[in-house]
Amino acid sequence: MSRRIAYCTFGCRLNQYDTEAIRTLVNEGCDFETVSAREAADVYVVNTCSVTARADASARKAIRRIAADHPAARIVVTGCYAQRAPGELAVLPGVALVIGAADRSRVAELIDHLEDGPPLVAVSPIATAKSFLDVPITEMTEHSRAFVKVQEGCNESCTFCIVPQTRGVSRSRAPASVLDQVRQLADAGYVEVVLTGVHIGDYGLDLSERRRMLPELIESILEIEEVKRFRLSSIEPASLGDEVITLMAESPKFARHFHIPFQSGSDAILTRMKRRYRAGEFADLVTRIGERIPGCGIGADVICGFPGETDEDFLRTFEHVERLPITYLHAFTYSPRPGSEAEHFTGQVPPEIRKRRTRALKRLSAEKHHRFAQRHVGRIVDVLLEPARRGGAARIGGWTDNYLRVDLGEGEADARLEPIVITGLDDNGLTGVRVSARGQAGAEASADERRAGTTVAPS
Repeated sequence: MSRRIAYCTFGCRLNQYDTEAIRTLVNEGCDFETVSAREAADVYVVNTCSVTARADASARKAIRRIAADHPAARIVVTGCYAQRAPGELAVLPGVALVIGAADRSRVAELIDHLEDGPPLVAVSPIATAKSFLDVPITEMTEHSRAFVKVQEGCNESCTFCIVPQTRGVSRSRAPASVLDQVRQLADAGYVEVVLTGVHIGDYGLDLSERRRMLPELIESILEIEEVKRFRLSSIEPASLGDEVITLMAESPKFARHFHIPFQSGSDAILTRMKRRYRAGEFADLVTRIGERIPGCGIGADVICGFPGETDEDFLRTFEHVERLPITYLHAFTYSPRPGSEAEHFTGQVPPEIRKRRTRALKRLSAEKHHRFAQRHVGRIVDVLLEPARRGGAARIGGWTDNYLRVDLGEGEADARLEPIVITGLDDNGLTGVRVSARGQAGAEASADERRAGTTVAPS
Protein backbone atom coordinates (compact mmCIF):
# COMPACT_ATOMS: atom_id res chain seq x y z
CA MET A 1 0.00 0.00 0.00
CA SER A 2 1.41 3.39 -1.01
CA ARG A 3 2.28 5.94 1.61
CA ARG A 4 -0.10 8.85 2.12
CA ILE A 5 0.88 12.53 2.19
CA ALA A 6 -1.22 15.61 3.00
CA TYR A 7 -0.56 19.33 2.62
CA CYS A 8 -1.56 22.28 4.82
CA THR A 9 -0.92 25.82 3.53
CA PHE A 10 -0.89 29.14 5.37
CA GLY A 11 -0.62 32.61 3.91
CA CYS A 12 -0.84 34.11 0.45
CA ARG A 13 -1.47 32.84 -3.06
CA LEU A 14 2.27 32.57 -3.48
CA ASN A 15 2.35 29.98 -0.71
CA GLN A 16 -0.49 28.10 -2.40
CA TYR A 17 1.65 27.92 -5.53
CA ASP A 18 4.69 26.83 -3.54
CA THR A 19 2.67 23.98 -2.02
CA GLU A 20 1.66 22.84 -5.51
CA ALA A 21 5.32 22.97 -6.53
CA ILE A 22 6.29 20.80 -3.56
CA ARG A 23 3.46 18.37 -4.35
CA THR A 24 4.64 18.14 -7.98
CA LEU A 25 8.24 17.44 -6.92
CA VAL A 26 7.11 14.79 -4.42
CA ASN A 27 4.84 13.13 -6.99
CA GLU A 28 7.71 12.97 -9.46
CA GLY A 29 10.29 11.69 -6.98
CA CYS A 30 8.41 9.52 -4.48
CA ASP A 31 5.65 6.94 -4.19
CA PHE A 32 2.98 8.87 -2.26
CA GLU A 33 -0.78 9.17 -2.53
CA THR A 34 -1.98 12.71 -1.87
CA VAL A 35 -4.91 12.96 0.54
CA SER A 36 -6.78 15.78 2.24
CA ALA A 37 -5.21 17.37 5.32
CA ARG A 38 -8.34 16.23 7.19
CA GLU A 39 -7.50 12.58 6.49
CA ALA A 40 -4.96 10.24 8.08
CA ALA A 41 -1.57 10.39 6.39
CA ASP A 42 1.97 9.17 6.91
CA VAL A 43 3.48 12.60 6.18
CA TYR A 44 1.99 16.08 6.59
CA VAL A 45 3.66 19.02 4.85
CA VAL A 46 2.93 22.35 6.57
CA ASN A 47 3.80 25.37 4.42
CA THR A 48 4.05 28.32 6.81
CA CYS A 49 3.69 32.08 6.61
CA SER A 50 5.55 34.51 8.88
CA VAL A 51 4.10 37.88 7.89
CA THR A 52 2.75 38.47 11.42
CA ALA A 53 3.06 36.99 14.89
CA ARG A 54 -0.46 35.62 14.43
CA ALA A 55 0.65 33.74 11.30
CA ASP A 56 3.49 32.14 13.29
CA ALA A 57 1.07 31.15 16.06
CA SER A 58 -1.40 29.64 13.58
CA ALA A 59 1.31 27.44 12.10
CA ARG A 60 2.45 26.21 15.51
CA LYS A 61 -1.14 25.45 16.51
CA ALA A 62 -1.70 23.43 13.33
CA ILE A 63 1.49 21.44 13.85
CA ARG A 64 0.53 20.59 17.43
CA ARG A 65 -2.97 19.58 16.32
CA ILE A 66 -1.62 17.27 13.60
CA ALA A 67 0.82 15.70 16.07
CA ALA A 68 -1.97 15.13 18.61
CA ASP A 69 -4.41 13.67 16.06
CA HIS A 70 -1.82 11.56 14.20
CA PRO A 71 1.01 10.71 16.63
CA ALA A 72 2.64 8.23 14.21
CA ALA A 73 2.80 10.73 11.34
CA ARG A 74 5.88 12.70 10.36
CA ILE A 75 5.50 16.43 9.93
CA VAL A 76 7.52 18.40 7.38
CA VAL A 77 7.61 22.17 7.86
CA THR A 78 8.58 24.62 5.13
CA GLY A 79 7.80 28.21 4.14
CA CYS A 80 8.85 31.60 5.47
CA TYR A 81 8.62 30.66 9.16
CA ALA A 82 10.84 27.64 8.51
CA GLN A 83 13.45 29.80 6.81
CA ARG A 84 13.30 32.48 9.51
CA ALA A 85 13.31 30.38 12.69
CA PRO A 86 13.89 26.68 12.00
CA GLY A 87 14.88 26.01 15.61
CA GLU A 88 11.48 27.13 16.91
CA LEU A 89 9.76 24.61 14.64
CA ALA A 90 12.16 21.69 15.02
CA VAL A 91 11.30 21.30 18.72
CA LEU A 92 7.55 21.03 18.12
CA PRO A 93 5.96 17.58 18.54
CA GLY A 94 5.91 15.38 15.45
CA VAL A 95 8.28 17.52 13.37
CA ALA A 96 10.68 15.33 11.41
CA LEU A 97 12.00 17.79 8.82
CA VAL A 98 12.33 21.58 8.54
CA ILE A 99 13.24 22.67 5.03
CA GLY A 100 14.06 26.20 3.89
CA ALA A 101 13.41 28.03 0.63
CA ALA A 102 16.94 27.54 -0.71
CA ASP A 103 16.67 23.77 -0.20
CA ARG A 104 13.21 23.22 -1.66
CA SER A 105 14.53 21.49 -4.78
CA ARG A 106 15.61 18.61 -2.46
CA VAL A 107 12.19 18.17 -0.89
CA ALA A 108 11.33 14.85 -2.59
CA GLU A 109 14.65 13.28 -1.67
CA LEU A 110 14.47 14.49 1.93
CA ILE A 111 10.86 13.34 2.44
CA ASP A 112 11.50 9.98 0.78
CA HIS A 113 14.32 9.21 3.23
CA LEU A 114 12.86 10.43 6.52
CA GLU A 115 14.17 8.38 9.39
CA ASP A 116 13.45 8.03 13.07
CA GLY A 117 15.51 10.24 15.33
CA PRO A 118 16.02 13.94 15.86
CA PRO A 119 14.42 16.31 13.32
CA LEU A 120 16.45 17.07 10.23
CA VAL A 121 16.93 20.79 9.61
CA ALA A 122 17.74 21.57 5.98
CA VAL A 123 17.84 25.36 5.94
CA SER A 124 20.68 26.89 3.95
CA PRO A 125 21.33 30.66 3.99
CA ILE A 126 18.79 32.30 1.69
CA ALA A 127 21.63 34.08 -0.11
CA THR A 128 22.48 30.73 -1.73
CA ALA A 129 19.21 30.90 -3.71
CA LYS A 130 20.45 32.51 -6.92
CA SER A 131 17.94 31.33 -9.55
CA PHE A 132 14.22 30.71 -9.91
CA LEU A 133 13.14 27.17 -9.00
CA ASP A 134 11.16 26.21 -12.10
CA VAL A 135 8.71 23.38 -11.40
CA PRO A 136 6.51 22.11 -14.28
CA ILE A 137 3.12 22.26 -12.54
CA THR A 138 0.32 21.10 -14.84
CA GLU A 139 -2.48 20.49 -12.33
CA MET A 140 -3.57 22.13 -9.10
CA THR A 141 -5.84 21.43 -6.18
CA GLU A 142 -7.79 24.54 -7.21
CA HIS A 143 -9.99 23.39 -10.09
CA SER A 144 -11.03 26.70 -11.62
CA ARG A 145 -8.09 29.05 -11.12
CA ALA A 146 -4.45 28.28 -11.82
CA PHE A 147 -1.70 30.23 -10.09
CA VAL A 148 1.45 30.76 -12.12
CA LYS A 149 4.49 31.99 -10.22
CA VAL A 150 6.77 34.15 -12.36
CA GLN A 151 9.06 35.78 -9.80
CA GLU A 152 10.51 35.06 -6.36
CA GLY A 153 12.21 37.21 -3.72
CA CYS A 154 12.51 40.96 -3.24
CA ASN A 155 15.26 43.59 -3.50
CA GLU A 156 13.46 46.20 -1.39
CA SER A 157 14.31 47.00 2.23
CA CYS A 158 10.96 47.89 3.84
CA THR A 159 11.64 48.24 7.54
CA PHE A 160 8.60 46.19 8.65
CA CYS A 161 9.30 43.25 6.35
CA ILE A 162 11.47 40.14 6.48
CA VAL A 163 10.65 38.74 3.03
CA PRO A 164 14.19 39.36 1.67
CA GLN A 165 15.45 37.29 4.62
CA THR A 166 13.01 34.43 4.01
CA ARG A 167 12.77 34.39 0.20
CA GLY A 168 15.98 36.05 -0.95
CA VAL A 169 16.70 38.45 -3.79
CA SER A 170 14.42 38.93 -6.78
CA ARG A 171 14.61 36.07 -9.28
CA SER A 172 12.55 35.90 -12.47
CA ARG A 173 11.30 32.90 -14.42
CA ALA A 174 12.12 32.66 -18.12
CA PRO A 175 9.23 34.01 -20.28
CA ALA A 176 9.14 30.88 -22.44
CA SER A 177 8.69 28.72 -19.33
CA VAL A 178 5.86 30.94 -18.06
CA LEU A 179 3.99 30.82 -21.37
CA ASP A 180 4.48 27.08 -21.71
CA GLN A 181 2.94 26.48 -18.28
CA VAL A 182 0.06 28.83 -18.98
CA ARG A 183 -0.75 26.95 -22.20
CA GLN A 184 -0.64 23.58 -20.45
CA LEU A 185 -2.89 24.75 -17.64
CA ALA A 186 -5.36 26.32 -20.05
CA ASP A 187 -5.38 23.14 -22.15
CA ALA A 188 -6.06 21.17 -18.94
CA GLY A 189 -9.26 23.15 -18.43
CA TYR A 190 -8.30 25.89 -15.96
CA VAL A 191 -10.52 28.84 -16.73
CA GLU A 192 -8.58 31.59 -14.98
CA VAL A 193 -4.83 32.16 -14.79
CA VAL A 194 -3.48 34.20 -11.87
CA LEU A 195 0.04 35.59 -12.17
CA THR A 196 1.80 35.66 -8.82
CA GLY A 197 5.15 36.50 -7.25
CA VAL A 198 6.68 38.41 -4.35
CA HIS A 199 7.36 41.58 -6.34
CA ILE A 200 6.01 40.90 -9.84
CA GLY A 201 6.59 44.48 -10.93
CA ASP A 202 10.34 43.72 -10.90
CA TYR A 203 9.85 40.78 -13.27
CA GLY A 204 12.70 40.68 -15.80
CA LEU A 205 15.22 42.92 -14.04
CA ASP A 206 17.52 39.95 -13.34
CA LEU A 207 17.13 38.34 -16.77
CA SER A 208 19.46 39.04 -19.67
CA GLU A 209 17.28 41.95 -20.83
CA ARG A 210 17.84 43.77 -17.48
CA ARG A 211 14.53 45.62 -17.63
CA ARG A 212 10.97 45.31 -16.32
CA MET A 213 9.15 42.94 -18.64
CA LEU A 214 5.79 42.43 -16.93
CA PRO A 215 3.66 44.33 -19.50
CA GLU A 216 4.93 42.31 -22.45
CA LEU A 217 4.59 39.05 -20.49
CA ILE A 218 0.96 39.91 -19.74
CA GLU A 219 0.36 40.80 -23.40
CA SER A 220 1.73 37.41 -24.49
CA ILE A 221 -0.54 35.60 -22.02
CA LEU A 222 -3.59 37.52 -23.20
CA GLU A 223 -2.85 36.38 -26.76
CA ILE A 224 -3.22 32.70 -25.77
CA GLU A 225 -6.66 31.81 -27.09
CA GLU A 226 -7.38 29.11 -24.49
CA VAL A 227 -6.97 31.57 -21.59
CA LYS A 228 -10.47 32.80 -20.79
CA ARG A 229 -9.64 35.10 -17.85
CA PHE A 230 -6.36 36.52 -16.57
CA ARG A 231 -5.73 38.10 -13.17
CA LEU A 232 -2.78 39.74 -11.42
CA SER A 233 -1.93 39.09 -7.79
CA SER A 234 -0.59 41.90 -5.59
CA ILE A 235 1.57 44.50 -7.34
CA GLU A 236 3.56 47.35 -5.81
CA PRO A 237 2.36 50.89 -6.62
CA ALA A 238 5.84 52.06 -7.62
CA SER A 239 5.98 49.44 -10.40
CA LEU A 240 2.39 49.66 -11.66
CA GLY A 241 2.64 51.75 -14.80
CA ASP A 242 0.29 52.96 -17.52
CA GLU A 243 1.17 50.01 -19.80
CA VAL A 244 -0.42 47.49 -17.44
CA ILE A 245 -3.41 49.77 -16.75
CA THR A 246 -3.97 50.16 -20.51
CA LEU A 247 -3.82 46.40 -21.07
CA MET A 248 -6.49 45.89 -18.41
CA ALA A 249 -8.66 48.67 -19.82
CA GLU A 250 -8.51 47.28 -23.36
CA SER A 251 -8.61 43.49 -22.88
CA PRO A 252 -11.89 41.76 -21.89
CA LYS A 253 -9.80 38.82 -20.63
CA PHE A 254 -7.88 40.92 -18.11
CA ALA A 255 -9.86 40.83 -14.86
CA ARG A 256 -10.61 44.33 -13.56
CA HIS A 257 -8.91 43.84 -10.23
CA PHE A 258 -5.76 45.28 -8.70
CA HIS A 259 -4.45 44.57 -5.23
CA ILE A 260 -1.98 47.33 -4.38
CA PRO A 261 -0.12 47.59 -1.05
CA PHE A 262 -0.69 51.06 0.46
CA GLN A 263 0.50 50.58 4.07
CA SER A 264 -0.04 54.20 5.19
CA GLY A 265 -1.48 57.52 4.09
CA SER A 266 1.16 59.42 6.06
CA ASP A 267 4.32 60.42 4.20
CA ALA A 268 6.23 60.45 7.49
CA ILE A 269 5.29 56.82 8.15
CA LEU A 270 5.95 55.77 4.54
CA THR A 271 9.43 57.26 4.93
CA ARG A 272 10.02 55.29 8.15
CA MET A 273 8.83 52.18 6.33
CA LYS A 274 11.26 52.91 3.42
CA ARG A 275 8.45 52.70 0.89
CA ARG A 276 9.28 54.06 -2.58
CA TYR A 277 6.25 56.31 -3.04
CA ARG A 278 4.36 59.02 -1.21
CA ALA A 279 0.68 59.02 -0.29
CA GLY A 280 -0.18 61.52 -3.01
CA GLU A 281 1.41 59.33 -5.67
CA PHE A 282 -0.62 56.34 -4.47
CA ALA A 283 -3.79 58.44 -4.54
CA ASP A 284 -3.05 59.63 -8.09
CA LEU A 285 -2.48 56.03 -9.23
CA VAL A 286 -5.71 54.68 -7.74
CA THR A 287 -7.70 57.65 -9.05
CA ARG A 288 -6.27 57.10 -12.54
CA ILE A 289 -7.21 53.40 -12.41
CA GLY A 290 -10.76 54.28 -11.36
CA GLU A 291 -11.10 56.71 -14.25
CA ARG A 292 -9.59 54.40 -16.89
CA ILE A 293 -11.32 51.20 -15.73
CA PRO A 294 -14.88 51.75 -14.49
CA GLY A 295 -15.99 49.09 -12.00
CA CYS A 296 -12.43 48.00 -11.21
CA GLY A 297 -12.08 46.19 -7.89
CA ILE A 298 -9.18 47.79 -6.03
CA GLY A 299 -7.83 46.22 -2.87
CA ALA A 300 -5.11 47.60 -0.63
CA ASP A 301 -2.98 46.53 2.32
CA VAL A 302 -2.66 48.86 5.31
CA ILE A 303 -0.53 48.43 8.45
CA CYS A 304 -2.09 49.90 11.59
CA GLY A 305 0.03 51.10 14.48
CA PHE A 306 3.46 51.16 12.84
CA PRO A 307 6.07 52.60 15.26
CA GLY A 308 5.72 56.35 15.44
CA GLU A 309 2.20 56.44 13.95
CA THR A 310 0.26 59.25 15.62
CA ASP A 311 -3.49 59.82 15.63
CA GLU A 312 -2.94 62.39 12.87
CA ASP A 313 -0.95 59.88 10.78
CA PHE A 314 -3.74 57.32 11.12
CA LEU A 315 -6.38 59.90 10.26
CA ARG A 316 -4.55 60.68 7.01
CA THR A 317 -4.63 56.96 6.16
CA PHE A 318 -8.33 56.70 7.02
CA GLU A 319 -9.22 59.74 4.93
CA HIS A 320 -7.27 58.47 1.91
CA VAL A 321 -9.03 55.11 2.03
CA GLU A 322 -12.40 56.78 2.55
CA ARG A 323 -12.22 59.07 -0.49
CA LEU A 324 -10.32 56.86 -2.96
CA PRO A 325 -12.06 54.22 -5.15
CA ILE A 326 -10.68 51.40 -2.99
CA THR A 327 -13.24 48.59 -2.76
CA TYR A 328 -11.78 46.51 0.07
CA LEU A 329 -8.87 46.51 2.52
CA HIS A 330 -6.57 44.03 4.15
CA ALA A 331 -5.93 45.89 7.41
CA PHE A 332 -3.10 44.41 9.47
CA THR A 333 -2.26 45.21 13.08
CA TYR A 334 1.47 45.90 13.21
CA SER A 335 3.52 43.26 14.98
CA PRO A 336 7.33 43.48 15.18
CA ARG A 337 8.96 40.86 12.99
CA PRO A 338 12.16 39.42 14.50
CA GLY A 339 15.03 40.50 12.30
CA SER A 340 13.24 43.48 10.76
CA GLU A 341 14.65 46.98 11.10
CA ALA A 342 11.42 48.28 12.65
CA GLU A 343 11.67 45.77 15.51
CA HIS A 344 14.07 48.19 17.20
CA PHE A 345 12.31 51.45 16.34
CA THR A 346 11.29 53.82 19.09
CA GLY A 347 7.71 55.00 19.33
CA GLN A 348 6.09 51.57 19.53
CA VAL A 349 2.30 52.10 19.54
CA PRO A 350 0.41 50.45 22.44
CA PRO A 351 -1.26 47.18 21.32
CA GLU A 352 -4.80 48.33 22.13
CA ILE A 353 -4.41 51.47 20.00
CA ARG A 354 -3.09 49.37 17.11
CA LYS A 355 -6.09 47.05 17.35
CA ARG A 356 -8.56 49.93 17.63
CA ARG A 357 -7.19 51.49 14.45
CA THR A 358 -7.38 48.13 12.68
CA ARG A 359 -11.01 47.70 13.70
CA ALA A 360 -11.85 51.18 12.39
CA LEU A 361 -10.33 50.42 9.00
CA LYS A 362 -12.03 47.03 8.81
CA ARG A 363 -15.39 48.70 9.41
CA LEU A 364 -14.64 51.22 6.66
CA SER A 365 -13.59 48.40 4.35
CA ALA A 366 -16.85 46.51 4.98
CA GLU A 367 -18.89 49.65 4.25
CA LYS A 368 -17.04 50.42 1.02
CA HIS A 369 -17.18 46.81 -0.15
CA HIS A 370 -20.93 46.67 0.54
CA ARG A 371 -21.55 49.83 -1.49
CA PHE A 372 -19.42 48.54 -4.35
CA ALA A 373 -21.23 45.20 -4.41
CA GLN A 374 -24.67 46.84 -4.18
CA ARG A 375 -24.05 48.61 -7.48
CA HIS A 376 -24.11 45.21 -9.23
CA VAL A 377 -27.57 44.12 -8.09
CA GLY A 378 -29.89 43.84 -11.10
CA ARG A 379 -26.98 43.52 -13.54
CA ILE A 380 -25.78 40.62 -15.67
CA VAL A 381 -22.10 39.84 -15.11
CA ASP A 382 -19.76 36.99 -16.02
CA VAL A 383 -18.96 34.78 -13.04
CA LEU A 384 -16.31 32.08 -12.84
CA LEU A 385 -18.37 29.25 -11.35
CA GLU A 386 -16.64 26.80 -9.04
CA PRO A 387 -17.76 24.10 -6.62
CA ALA A 388 -17.98 25.08 -2.96
CA ARG A 389 -19.34 23.74 0.31
CA ARG A 390 -21.07 25.53 3.16
CA GLY A 391 -22.48 23.68 6.14
CA GLY A 392 -21.77 20.35 4.45
CA ALA A 393 -23.95 21.13 1.42
CA ALA A 394 -22.62 21.39 -2.13
CA ARG A 395 -23.14 24.89 -3.49
CA ILE A 396 -22.53 26.82 -6.67
CA GLY A 397 -20.62 30.06 -6.40
CA GLY A 398 -17.87 32.03 -7.98
CA TRP A 399 -16.13 35.32 -8.62
CA THR A 400 -16.73 38.24 -10.91
CA ASP A 401 -13.76 39.65 -12.77
CA ASN A 402 -13.69 42.60 -10.34
CA TYR A 403 -13.40 40.30 -7.33
CA LEU A 404 -16.92 40.03 -5.97
CA ARG A 405 -18.16 36.72 -4.59
CA VAL A 406 -21.49 35.47 -5.96
CA ASP A 407 -23.52 32.61 -4.46
CA LEU A 408 -26.06 30.72 -6.58
CA GLY A 409 -27.36 28.37 -3.89
CA GLU A 410 -27.15 24.62 -3.53
CA GLY A 411 -26.16 22.48 -6.48
CA GLU A 412 -23.21 21.31 -8.55
CA ALA A 413 -21.34 23.12 -11.30
CA ASP A 414 -18.34 22.62 -13.52
CA ALA A 415 -15.71 25.35 -13.54
CA ARG A 416 -16.64 27.78 -16.30
CA LEU A 417 -17.46 31.40 -17.02
CA GLU A 418 -21.20 32.03 -17.23
CA PRO A 419 -23.43 35.12 -17.39
CA ILE A 420 -25.26 35.51 -14.07
CA VAL A 421 -28.14 37.76 -13.02
CA ILE A 422 -27.23 39.41 -9.71
CA THR A 423 -30.41 39.21 -7.64
CA GLY A 424 -29.39 40.51 -4.23
CA LEU A 425 -26.79 41.10 -1.54
CA ASP A 426 -26.59 39.47 1.88
CA ASP A 427 -24.00 39.07 4.63
CA ASN A 428 -22.11 36.45 2.59
CA GLY A 429 -21.92 38.51 -0.59
CA LEU A 430 -23.89 38.78 -3.80
CA THR A 431 -26.57 36.26 -4.78
CA GLY A 432 -27.52 35.38 -8.31
CA VAL A 433 -29.10 32.99 -10.78
CA ARG A 434 -28.10 31.79 -14.20
CA VAL A 435 -29.37 33.93 -17.05
CA SER A 436 -30.99 30.81 -18.52
CA ALA A 437 -33.16 30.50 -15.40
CA ARG A 438 -34.56 34.03 -15.93
CA GLY A 439 -35.03 33.96 -19.67
CA GLN A 440 -32.56 34.76 -22.40
CA ALA A 441 -32.90 38.57 -22.40
CA GLY A 442 -29.44 39.95 -21.86
CA ALA A 443 -27.69 36.64 -22.49
CA GLU A 444 -26.75 37.76 -25.98
CA ALA A 445 -25.07 40.88 -24.63
CA SER A 446 -21.40 41.03 -25.41
CA ALA A 447 -18.77 40.08 -22.86
CA ASP A 448 -17.65 43.72 -22.95
CA GLU A 449 -21.14 44.90 -21.97
CA ARG A 450 -21.38 42.39 -19.14
CA ARG A 451 -17.88 43.33 -18.01
CA ALA A 452 -18.85 46.98 -17.90
CA GLY A 453 -21.99 46.15 -15.93
CA THR A 454 -24.22 47.95 -18.42
CA THR A 455 -26.48 44.97 -19.09
CA VAL A 456 -29.61 45.17 -16.98
CA ALA A 457 -31.35 41.93 -16.09
CA PRO A 458 -34.90 41.38 -17.38
CA SER A 459 -37.59 42.09 -14.80
